[in-house]
Amino acid sequence: MLPVRVGIGTQCLWMSTDRRRTMTITEADRFEMHLELRKFLGDKVAETLMEHLPPSGWGDVARRSDIDHLRDQFADLKATTRGLAAGMWALGSLTAAGFIGLFTVIATKF
Repeated sequence: MLPVRVGIGTQCLWMSTDRRRTMTITEADRFEMHLELRKFLGDKVAETLMEHLPPSGWGDVARRSDIDHLRDQFADLKATTRGLAAGMWALGSLTAAGFIGLFTVIATKF
């Protein structure tokens, strides 16, 4: 039974795949794990291993699929912004043409 991450935040909540047990990983737990690793692996190896773990849990690490999803959202936002900019230019052109027409009418009346 491998644990599966089910929570977010500074404390990591893990649940076993059989859904019977949960455990919370706190900073104190991380420190205790580091001490035990130092006993078995030595200071240098334990330090290297702990440096490779994320500081607040694996849930705070972005996956490649998260980055790809953000990239797609930014591309959509960029396309929408370009469309809005084109619409604003068109509206500005129509407004300018309207004012020119209005001034022409006023100028020819008097």
